Amino acid sequence: MTRLVGLNEHGLPVGETHHRARVPDRVVNQIRELHEEENLGYRRIAKLVGLSRSFVRKVCLYQRRAQFPTRWKRVEATCR
Repeated sequence: MTRLVGLNEHGLPVGETHHRARVPDRVVNQIRELHEEENLGYRRIAKLVGLSRSFVRKVCLYQRRAQFPTRWKRVEATCR
């Protein structure tokens, strides 16, 4: 079985395809949309999505999950 992994300009995995990612890209995008377009505060967003306020703040300030894939690579998925 194969899967696609998003890579940055240096060839490193980014976003939800990174091996340590715990939050899907759709939730990260939802957090940023709520903050930038709906003008909700960090605490309110954190309660809505069920994540910590500090994580929400870092996502909104682009300190976390700030890189985007520039290319994709197909890799073999390993079974655990």
